[in-house]
Amino acid sequence: MTRLSDAVRAHRAELTAALLRVETHRTAATELDWLLAGLTPSARNAWLTHRRGIGTVFAATPATLPLYSTLLFALAPALAGNHVVVRAASASRDCARLLITLAAEAGLPVELSDQPWSEFAATATADADGFVYCGSAEHATQLDHDLPEHVRLIYQGPGVCAGIVTDAADVPDAARSVIATRLFNNGQDCMATERVYVHRAVYSEFAEELIIAADAVRTGANDDPSTQLGPLLIEGLTDRWLANLGEHGTVLRDPRRSESAGGVAIVEAVADAPIVLEEKYCPALPVVSYRDEHELAEMLTLGDYALGFTVFGPQLPAFGTLDFCHIAVGGSTLYEHEDTWAAFGGHRRTTLVRGPGTRRTGPVLVPYALSDPL
Repeated sequence: MTRLSDAVRAHRAELTAALLRVETHRTAATELDWLLAGLTPSARNAWLTHRRGIGTVFAATPATLPLYSTLLFALAPALAGNHVVVRAASASRDCARLLITLAAEAGLPVELSDQPWSEFAATATADADGFVYCGSAEHATQLDHDLPEHVRLIYQGPGVCAGIVTDAADVPDAARSVIATRLFNNGQDCMATERVYVHRAVYSEFAEELIIAADAVRTGANDDPSTQLGPLLIEGLTDRWLANLGEHGTVLRDPRRSESAGGVAIVEAVADAPIVLEEKYCPALPVVSYRDEHELAEMLTLGDYALGFTVFGPQLPAFGTLDFCHIAVGGSTLYEHEDTWAAFGGHRRTTLVRGPGTRRTGPVLVPYALSDPL
């Protein structure tokens, strides 16, 4: 771990240059900080020395946050003693390749596969003892069917996280925070705020402040340190949501027609609208008004995905966390609590954990689930 951490520091400029081809300067700096923090030996990861790997683990990692995702879903299982075969998403594979090369040189048993998806999945069916898959629920369902029963499977899918603005919130601060978290990594991140529920008592004020915050967003090239929203890495996702905004609700801000061109689209929508429950990785923000905590709880039970939510206000609503797993309250955001060595995941179709005598949803610490006691 220390050898790899030293190598990342020594090659930080090269890794940054690679990341700037796929994400903003701000995101790249944050990602590398998270990577180095995760590679620092501490009490949080000391348990690794008391575990042994289960054998060969196949890992299909996502396109976004390619270095940090490689650590979470591929290098961490290798640190737990597994031989890991990684299929990185093609859009950012060059970034993952750089880190995997450094990891192999540091002595970790990890290698990169360039196989097409169908071949990679077929090879795993024959050779894998474990599989970490980040991607669509449809592919996860197929893997669950095809992989032999003894193969441990961990699936991490879309998050669709929520923001909740209570009637006791600092409204201007909440609006700025919602925009910042919506646009982290160009809005293509599972922990981003994809939807926001606002108490009717502060709805009008929040909508005004949200537009002010959105108009202040700097768009531009990824390598400009001031850019908050750059070119999207995952293309094709904006067509359904942005081409005809009016189909999804009342348009509060159309980035194509705003005084400050570009940025995030903002739509007032009903709780069960597809843009509220399904949109994941484009710069669009649906806003939903709620009357009371009972109605809010009913709204949050809708949809296939439950990962996390952020409460803007002094306390958690009376209904608790429902089946959301990652909660930020009192002015902080989910990103401020990022921890490589904490369990991660959600319920509904967000996460699947399959192992010996286990089949569940919810948070999972990948390297722990893919290792056994010494």
